[in-house]
Order: sequence, then structure tokens, then C-alpha cells
Amino acid sequence: MKILVYGAGVIGTLYTARLQNGGNRVTVIARGQRLADIRRYGLALEDIVGHGRTTTQVDTTERLGHNNQYDIALIAVRRDQVASVVPELTANYRVPTLIFMLNNPTGSNDLARALGRDRVLLGFPGAGGTRDGHLVHYAMIAQQPTTLGELDGKRTPRLRKLVETFRQCGFPTTTSRDMDAWLKAHAFFVAAVSGAIYIAGGDCHRLSEDKATVALMAKGVREGYSAVRALGHSVEPFALRVLFTWLPPAVAIYYWRRFFASEMADYVFGRHARAASREMSELANDCRSLLAKSRIEAPALRQLCSAIDAYVA
Repeated sequence: MKILVYGAGVIGTLYTARLQNGGNRVTVIARGQRLADIRRYGLALEDIVGHGRTTTQVDTTERLGHNNQYDIALIAVRRDQVASVVPELTANYRVPTLIFMLNNPTGSNDLARALGRDRVLLGFPGAGGTRDGHLVHYAMIAQQPTTLGELDGKRTPRLRKLVETFRQCGFPTTTSRDMDAWLKAHAFFVAAVSGAIYIAGGDCHRLSEDKATVALMAKGVREGYSAVRALGHSVEPFALRVLFTWLPPAVAIYYWRRFFASEMADYVFGRHARAASREMSELANDCRSLLAKSRIEAPALRQLCSAIDAYVA
């Protein structure tokens, strides 16, 4: 397939490289120093777990032209960058499938109205990491496969083909019948985790030693999941629903204290939280808006969102 990847951060770099190496023809949109680095060094990746390094050469461009044609476009930018991307996508009618692989808890209606409901799919990546100059350090998240879904929840031939493509390129991939709900639940989870990390001064290891703040985080996630249910949705993914709502709170606290003590936690959560505080601020505002609609009080989650506000300020 001919694929455009919009964004060359951690996720954009990883998915571009693997899709290209999997036999697709991929072009990545990048600008400024990032564009210069890709043209000079290629897409340089280091696996945090296996420590192997790869370099992939790929086509680059600074923008999507009105007449540029691709089979799919994968939009892998931050939540706070979406508004700047939509005008280019709106002006181009030659890309039939637009996959928004990012935090988007407020729903797909605005994207569908601007871009066409038949063009938009929602998704979320199954990896995390950080960028250090031209080198991207990444880790695949075993508990969170790449997740994709059509807006109407149907398992269409297009969706099946995309799942097969991602799997062939090394991404464990699953589908959701309600990606809007999946993204709402994920937003509450990420806001709670980020708020806890900020309370600990941005230090995951320090957070692991702060049982009270981890308990506050676990309570905040449970409150967020209650809001998702109050809005008429089920909570996904299943594993996190079990951990935060079915098992005793002590189990979630124990699990996350151990995780935050690991090097992986800093790569998957800590570094992103520190680098993307403005995205977390928008996410906190989105969560407060959803809480208002749900009429769930959520004092713990509101305290965590306030911690995000304080960190950004």
C-alpha cells in the first residue's frame, strides 16, 4: 500500500519504519530539524527492551498537497496538534482512509463532519518511548496492542485489511467496536497517571515510593471509568477494567508501584508526560468536560487534573 504518516515523533517514526520495512511505500511528513535529521540519518530506532538499533530510509515531505494520492494516511500527532492538521486533510480528497492514532476522548463527530464519516477511522498505538535527537527509543507495550475501529463499530473489509497489514509489519493488533468509548477510558487513565507523575515531580521512581499518590491515581482511574459507564459506554480494554474496577484497590496499587519503579515506566509514561505537558493539559480539560456530562463527582480525578494544571503553569 501507499501510505502517508503525518508526524515523525516516537509513534510516527516507529510505524513508518515498520510499515516501510513490511513492503509498503511510506512517506512521512516532518518539518524543521526533524525533517533534516530524517533526511540525513534515516529513521533511527532503538528497542528499549532488546537494545537493537535499526535505520530505515524513507520518503519525506513537509506537507500533504491537494492532489497527493495515498491509500491511507496515518495521523500520529499529539492531541494539541490535531487542529493544525485537519485543514490539510480537508483540502485533499485523494486519501480515502484517515486513521487518527492519538488521544481523542471528545469523540469523532468533529472529525467526521470536517473530513467525511466514511474516511475516518480511530486508533491507538501499542508502543511508547522518547526521542533523543535523531534517535527514537521505543518499547512495544505487551498489554496494549495497536487498536483500530470504524466509527460505526463494524468489522469492514477495510478494517480487516488494515489489521492484517499492521500484524504483518510486527504490530500486535486488535479492533474495537466502540473506539470513542475506548479513547474516553484511555484519556481518564492517562490523565490520572500523568497527574500522579506530576505530583511526584515528574519522577516515576519517586512515584513508586509514594503509596498515597499511587492510591489517589488508582481511585482517579476508577472514577473516570465510572464516568465512561455513566455516559453509556463500556470500559475497554478489558485488562485495565479488571485491574481497576473488579479487583481490590490494593492489587492495583501494588501493581503500579512495582511498575513505576521500573525503567520501562519512565520510557512509556514519565518521559512523555514531561515532554508533552500541554497535551496532558488539554486531556485534563477534556476529562473535566466528560465528567460534567456524566455528572460523576470524581474528587480524586479532579485533584489529579489540577496537578496537571499546576505542572504546566
